[in-house]
Amino acid sequence: MKRFKIIFTGLLAASCVAASVIFACGDAGAPPQPAPPAAEAAQEPSAEAPQEPPAPEETTESMAAAPAPEPVMASPHFAMEEYRCDCAGHCDGWPAAMDPELLAMIEELRCACESPVIITSGVRCEARNAEVGGVAWSFHKRGHAADLYCPGMPVGQLAALAQDVGLNILPYYSSGYIHVEN
Repeated sequence: MKRFKIIFTGLLAASCVAASVIFACGDAGAPPQPAPPAAEAAQEPSAEAPQEPPAPEETTESMAAAPAPEPVMASPHFAMEEYRCDCAGHCDGWPAAMDPELLAMIEELRCACESPVIITSGVRCEARNAEVGGVAWSFHKRGHAADLYCPGMPVGQLAALAQDVGLNILPYYSSGYIHVEN
């Protein structure tokens, strides 16, 4: 609002200077202008800065933020957003669709764990795959792979459960996650 006052005051001052120059110099070839009626002449601009209008009162309804939209779910425990490519703008997030069969198997794994499973990487674009050191034939680029972990569960136990639901796995014991694909 302070910025508005500064800009408005500057514009008002510039207008006054321009009007003064025009009035002082006059227009040599222009016919004389009639004097303004007495009512208009009596209304002199105030020397005070204009007052800003009062802000409308906020109601409880207008102060409440709009609810966030519900996420699009890939399965009962996973939002599609969890599988999105997390590159730095090289793609729109979906260079390939996630395989529905893989999504169903990961949901089955989550139910077998009886605990949340965190997806750290789903589908990847070529740039993101190269950035993380993925192989050229990565199943991530086709939507047929995901990297995941289950907090508090050892990698070996999670890998065994993943195999039990039919997933092909590659455990990364030192990093604490498994790669699953179908």
